[in-house]
Amino acid sequence: MHEYAPGIVGEVRFARQDGGYYVVLYDREGTSVGRTGLWRTEAKAREAARKLAEKLSGV
Repeated sequence: MHEYAPGIVGEVRFARQDGGYYVVLYDREGTSVGRTGLWRTEAKAREAARKLAEKLSGV
């Protein structure tokens, strides 16, 4: 797990069938609060997760 914004952590996953990476974001209680789209590289998925987490946390 990696912290993307205050109180929001995420987990990078690989979608084998689609051949790409996505990140599922969770709040402090472990509840899923969002998911990025599918990206070809893990770095792009992490960047998308950072931007989404900023929007969700209001930073």
